Amino acid sequence: MLALLRQPAATDPWARLNVYTGGALLVGGVAGIAQAVTFLRSALRSPGIAGEALGLTYDPAIVLFVFVLEPGKLAVVLDYARWHLVPGLEQPALQAIGLAITVAGSACLIWTDRWLARHFTSDAAAAELMTGGPYAFVRHPRYLSMLLLGLGFPLVFASILGWPLWVILLIAIRHRIEREEPHLHELFGTAYEAYARRTARLLPGIY
Repeated sequence: MLALLRQPAATDPWARLNVYTGGALLVGGVAGIAQAVTFLRSALRSPGIAGEALGLTYDPAIVLFVFVLEPGKLAVVLDYARWHLVPGLEQPALQAIGLAITVAGSACLIWTDRWLARHFTSDAAAAELMTGGPYAFVRHPRYLSMLLLGLGFPLVFASILGWPLWVILLIAIRHRIEREEPHLHELFGTAYEAYARRTARLLPGIY
């Protein structure tokens, strides 16, 4: 993404890299590194744990959404750097809001991944229903993080392409939740039922 922002023929090749876009890439990079050294390190310790942690055991179709969303992110950055489909979207106030949302989403993701890393550290830990940390507030804090990051992205990069991408992300997450919750109920039974009654899926008091 950083390479896409560079303007090779311009007097200032890095004119499209500013406090908003640079800040979003930096924060996102930190969250990605934190994910690799915490959650993924625990999740990938065996094929069985990886399938459960990544949700491939109960929702392999999620891979199809990834093939749409990841190239879509690059298209958003290209729109900001080259195409400028809707120039009026580039407003410092909107970019600042987008950066704030991105920071919030990244912080939530890092917090959640630290808890997930503990959960998948051992088979004994994975057998326990996780209800602490961010999971004390909502049942799917990682998906909430992704929605926040997806919302901040089109604001920071001032791209109309980011909004249908966010809708696709929302559909993907709803699809995921509809398959994950029955799976968790099967694993944890009445304990999960009680947990689900006292927590919201994504937004406390709303949904």
